[in-house]
Amino acid sequence: MDKEKVQKIDEKINQLKAQKQALLAREKEKERKARTRNLIQMGALLEKYLEIHTPEETEKWLQEYTKKSPESY
Repeated sequence: MDKEKVQKIDEKINQLKAQKQALLAREKEKERKARTRNLIQMGALLEKYLEIHTPEETEKWLQEYTKKSPESY
C-alpha cells in the first residue's frame, strides 16, 4: 500500500513538473514574440521618419548619431 502511495505521489510530481515546464515555455514564447514585435515597430519608425531601409543604413545612421551626441546614451 505504501509503495502505491509513493508511486502516485511521484506521478503527480512528474505531472506538475511537466505543467511547470509548459508554463515556462509559453511565457518565454510570449516574451520572444513581444520583443520581435517591438523590434519590427522600431524598424518601421526608422523607415518612416528617417527613410532608412536596410540594416546597413540603420547601423551607419546610429554610428553617426552616437558620435554627434554622446550624452544622449
